[in-house]
This record gives sequence, C-alpha cells and structure tokens, in this order.
Amino acid sequence: MADWTDIYDFLQPKPPLFCPEEPSLTQKAFLRSSHLEALFGGAAGGGKSSALLMAALQYVDIPDYSAILFRRTYADLSLPGALMDRFLSWVKEHDEVKWNGATYVATFPSGARITFGYLNNQNDYLRYKSSEFQFIGMDEVTEIREFDYRYLFSRLRKPNSGPLSEVPLRMRAASNPAPNWVRQRFITEAEESEDRVFVPSFLDDNPGIDPVSYRRALQEIDPVERQRLENGDWWAVTSGSLFDRESFIITEPTDLPDFTNPEWCRFWDLAATEPSHVNPDPDFTVGVLGAFDKGVFYIIDIQRVRKKGADIERLIAETAQMDGPHVPIRMEMEPGSSGKNLIDQYARYVLPGSDFLGVRATGDKTTRARPFAAAVANSNVRLVRGPWISDFLDEMATFPESAWHDDQVDATSGCFNEVAGLGHKQKGRISIIV
Repeated sequence: MADWTDIYDFLQPKPPLFCPEEPSLTQKAFLRSSHLEALFGGAAGGGKSSALLMAALQYVDIPDYSAILFRRTYADLSLPGALMDRFLSWVKEHDEVKWNGATYVATFPSGARITFGYLNNQNDYLRYKSSEFQFIGMDEVTEIREFDYRYLFSRLRKPNSGPLSEVPLRMRAASNPAPNWVRQRFITEAEESEDRVFVPSFLDDNPGIDPVSYRRALQEIDPVERQRLENGDWWAVTSGSLFDRESFIITEPTDLPDFTNPEWCRFWDLAATEPSHVNPDPDFTVGVLGAFDKGVFYIIDIQRVRKKGADIERLIAETAQMDGPHVPIRMEMEPGSSGKNLIDQYARYVLPGSDFLGVRATGDKTTRARPFAAAVANSNVRLVRGPWISDFLDEMATFPESAWHDDQVDATSGCFNEVAGLGHKQKGRISIIV
C-alpha cells in the first residue's frame, strides 16, 4: 500500500523561509516547478508578487545562494505594497536578516542574499554583467524588454560541487496579460520548450483577498483591461487596435531579394531627454531605415535611444555614414519656428551634403499610421530580423491603446509614407519644407 504521507511530502514544494503567508495551491504548483523558466499569473489578485518572493526565499538557508528580483523601475519596486515593500514587511520581525537600503540587498544568516533591481534604461542590464545568480525573478514581466529578459539567462550560474550545486537554476516571472513578447513566449510557444511552463492564477486562487469587492472595483475600468485582469485573458485586444502582431512577416537578412529600383529612406522621430528621477520613462529618438520595392516595404533597421541632444546629433551623423549617400534622410518637423530652426541646424551642421528634409506631420498619429497598417494587413511588409524586432512588435500590438510609447509607430509611418509615395518626394541637397 502506498505511503500517502511520503507521497504528500514529495508533492510539497520546498517551503519558503521567512514567509508569513501560506502558499495557495497555484502558488505551490509554481514553487514546485522544476522547469528552468516559469511564468505565474494572468488575472489580477492571483498572488503574483507573493509567489515570486516565496520562490526567491526557498533556498535562503543555503550558503552563498543569490537571488535577484526585478521590476521595470525603482518606483515600481518601492511603492507601498509593491515587491520590495512587501518583502521588507515579511522580514521586519527577523533581526537576523540584514537589509542594506543603499544597495537593496538582504543578507540572511546563512550568507544567502536577495537583491532587488530594475531595468528601466536601455543599458541597465549591463550592471549585472559580472553577477551570478541561482534565481532571477521578474514582476510584471510584460513591462520589461525581451532583450533584457533573455540576456539575464547568462547570469544564472552555480558551482559543480558543494551545497549550492544542489540548488536549481530558475528564471521566474509574473504578470497580468498583455499582447506582447511574453504572450508569444509563454502562451503561444510554451509547448515548444520542455524547460518552460505557464502557471495560470486567478482571483479565486488567492484566499487573502476579497473577490467580491475586487471584482466590483474592476467594473470601473475599460472592458478589454477588465477582461485581462479579471479573467486572465491574454487575447483580449481593443477593437480599435491597428496592428495584429501575427500579421508581421519576419525575414532573414540572407533572404532579402535583389532590389531592382528601391525607394530608400531613414526617417527620424526626435526626442532629447534621458531618463531621470523626475522623468524616468521619457520618449525615445527613433530612426527607421526602410526600402520599398515591387510593392513591398522592408524595414531593415531601427535605431532607438534615449539620449541628450549632442549625443542624438552624433548618432544621426554616424547612422547616415553607415547607411550611405543613396539613403535619403527625413525627419519629423515640429510646428512653429523652433521646428524649422532645428531642421536648419541639422541640415547645416549635422548632415551637410546629405539628401535631408524636414517633414511636417499632418493629421493625428493614428491617421498617419493607417497606410502602413493597411500594408501590414495585406502582407506587404517585411521585418528584417534584428535585435529591435521584439520591442517594435510590442509597441505595434498595443497602438493606439497603449499609454506607453508610440515613437516607433511615428517613425515607421513617416518612413513608409515617404517611400510609398504618400509623403514629400522632393529630392535636395539641403532642404527644409515650410
């Protein structure tokens, strides 16, 4: 006869230490997962942040164990009730856990450490290039860039002997639904990897929250967001969305056809603000390189940065050299004299001798994007594979509903309208459209 006590113990996950909450059944499934990669979540109120903290705490009794937990920004980490604040409330009664508020590191009696970090800026991942972790967790992973997520796999390491060698390497994430790379990786493509799993959670799975009052609160938000948060629906989209992520066709650089008589353009949409504590998430400067040939629009490259004016000028000049003199350069021109003055400055001092024009934007962003959206829907757009594609598709899939950024939409629409003959087709050595 089976010893059910032994079987029950086998099915139980290693308990999280210093945790005042009893894991729910879905949280236990998440904690028990032996997969390298696991996503927990879906509906709001399912206990996502607690599940990540529990997972990080499972091995803090092992000397030299190291875990790190991420949110996109420091503000996201430190808000009342957010990931770091919740962790500190859990360990505040444990004087043996030492907290360093300058480095956001908790050290446990065994010498194990849990660090809190953020990935707001494009190069923030470089802070961790020499680090080693056995656990990496990302809360609200749909807000984090896919490049950063993938890069951090390289930081998962452990020795080949000693107690730490017995600790499993784990990449863990939690999030509400969003139509971006996370959906593609964990929902659409999950079955393609034996090392990846999605553990869905719902409001009713969390015994620590009042579902009636929470559902009443969700009635106040728009229907699509409510469908995502209440039902964990990864496929809920706004009916007014212009772009379907699945409609974009990706081609390899080696599969590009021999262009016969292409129309080229590098189109820039400028911003000139670096992230700061006052403005942690400013707009991007985006430059889209496109070619139009035989009715098909090819997006070859996208430059996307958040830098100050002088650095932007240097980038645009260097990109022009890289593209070559056969590629006309266009730039969205802001209204008024300041817009004309900026175009004049670029024409005289940054891009002298280039085929360069400033282009006035007409109509709202959605109207300008419709011709490009129609080309996508008709399978007349190709994305040439590059590191920019994931962020590009995320932005397209959430436009115009997203409250995040639309700089790539603007620059791509401008580029398409130019090469497809819908914009200003003037050619000139140094020109300003007024």
